[in-house]
Amino acid sequence: MNLFTYGTLRIPSVMYAVTVRRFRGIDAVIKNYARYSVKGESYPGIIPITNAVTDGVVYLDVDELSLKRLDEFEGDLYHRTAIPAETRKGEIYDAETYVIKPEYQACLTSKEWHLNEFFQNHLESFLKTYSGFQKKF
Repeated sequence: MNLFTYGTLRIPSVMYAVTVRRFRGIDAVIKNYARYSVKGESYPGIIPITNAVTDGVVYLDVDELSLKRLDEFEGDLYHRTAIPAETRKGEIYDAETYVIKPEYQACLTSKEWHLNEFFQNHLESFLKTYSGFQKKF
């Protein structure tokens, strides 16, 4: 299964911290979803918004154990949803991504989430928090 990631998981070191695996990733976008910061957190969520475009990475051939780990990592705030992801070359990949559940949309701010800000201010502490996460499985 292919997985489109738009936040912390698009960073290979975060994806590895959760899955203990490396996957081939391709830059891609999804349409009709917008990315916002989660209140009080350093990570984002997406919700359906007409005409929005969200950039990210689609990881190819993610195995079932990794998906189980990712589902646990994402928790109850998100649900995995099928979505087409499009590369810069116009290739379309059937993928899934984690979308904020409708009942939790109020947990999002109105502020867009930015990868560079996360890198500069939160990546190191985020990785420390989630190192060893995979030992649950």
